[in-house]
Amino acid sequence: MKIRKGSKGVRRILVLLFFAFILSGCATYKFQKSGPSASQGYVATYDGKPLLEYTVGKEKTLPDLTLAKERFKRRRGKVEYYYKNMGQISSRMKEFLWEPPAMFVGFVGGVLRWPFIAYADYKYNRDPKYREKVDKLDEQKDALEKARVNSLREKLNAYINEDLAKESLKQGQALPAAPKVEPPAPESKPTVLPPVEPQTSTPAVAEEKVTAVVQPVVQPPKAQQPAPEVQPAPPQPEPAEVKPVSVEVKPIAKPSLKPPVAVIIAKPAKGYSPLKVNFSGEKSRSKSGRIVSYDWDFGDGDTSAKKNPENTYWSTTYGARNFTVTLTVRDDAGNTSSASTIIEVSTH
Repeated sequence: MKIRKGSKGVRRILVLLFFAFILSGCATYKFQKSGPSASQGYVATYDGKPLLEYTVGKEKTLPDLTLAKERFKRRRGKVEYYYKNMGQISSRMKEFLWEPPAMFVGFVGGVLRWPFIAYADYKYNRDPKYREKVDKLDEQKDALEKARVNSLREKLNAYINEDLAKESLKQGQALPAAPKVEPPAPESKPTVLPPVEPQTSTPAVAEEKVTAVVQPVVQPPKAQQPAPEVQPAPPQPEPAEVKPVSVEVKPIAKPSLKPPVAVIIAKPAKGYSPLKVNFSGEKSRSKSGRIVSYDWDFGDGDTSAKKNPENTYWSTTYGARNFTVTLTVRDDAGNTSSASTIIEVSTH
C-alpha cells in the first residue's frame, strides 16, 4: 500500500510539472489603446511588447476592438514567425528551456577562453591594423544582418497587404444589394381658394392726450459760514546726513578641477519599431581623473549603469516618435557631467 501511495504522489507531481511546462511556453496577449484619445484604435501586445502588425490596417490605421480581435486571430502565427526570425521576440519555451543551459555553457566556455579573449582585447587596443580589420568585419556582419532583417520585414509587409486585400474583398462580397428606388407618383394640382378680404374694425375709445405742468420747487439759500483759520505748521528739524557704507566684494574662487565630458555613441540613431540600439559611453573623458560611473536614461522608462548598454525601442504612434537619451558620468574626483541625444523611431 505504501508503494501505491508513493506512486500516486509521483504521478501528481509529474502532472503538475507537465502543466507548468505547458503554461511556461504560453505567451500573454493583451489589447490596448494605441493612444490616450478615445478615437484611437486597438493594438495587441506580446508579453507586454506592442506589435503593430497584429491589427494594423491601410494607411497605418488601427481598428476597433472587434476587428482587432479578428485580425489578431488570422495574423498571429505569421507575425510571430517573422518577428522570431528577426530576433525581436523569442518564444517562452525557448526562454525557459534553452536559454538557461545556453547561458551556462557560454559562461563555462568564456572562462576557458578567457586567455584568448584577453589577448585579443590587448591586441585590439595596441595594434591599429588589427583594430581596423576587426571593425571592418563587424561592419560587414552588421550590414548582412541588417539586410536579412530588412528582407524579412518586406515579406511581413507583403503578407499584411495581402491579408488586407482579402479582408476588403470579403467585406465587399458581404455587402447587401442596394434597394430598388421606385419613381415618385405624379404631382396633383392643388385647389386654389378665393382670397378672403380682411375686416377692419375701428377702436371704440379714442386715445386722449394728458398734459401736466410741473413747477420747479425753489429752496431758500443757506447762510454762509465763516471759513476756519489755517495755522502754519511748526518747523521740522533737518535730517542728519547719512554716510554711505563701502562694502568690499571679493571674487569667488573657481574650483581648479574641471568637470568630465560625457559623450554618447548610438548605433543606429533612427529606424523602425522595434528598434534595437547599441549605446557606448567609452569616449567620455575627464581631465581631473578617470570615469567611475555611467548612468543611462533611455527616455522610455528603462535605465542602465553599464558602460556600453543596449536598448530596444517600441512605438505604435503613427509617424515618427523621438526618445531623449541622457548619459550622466562621474569621475573619481566627484565631478559629474551629462549629455543627451535623440533616437527617432518610426512605425512601418
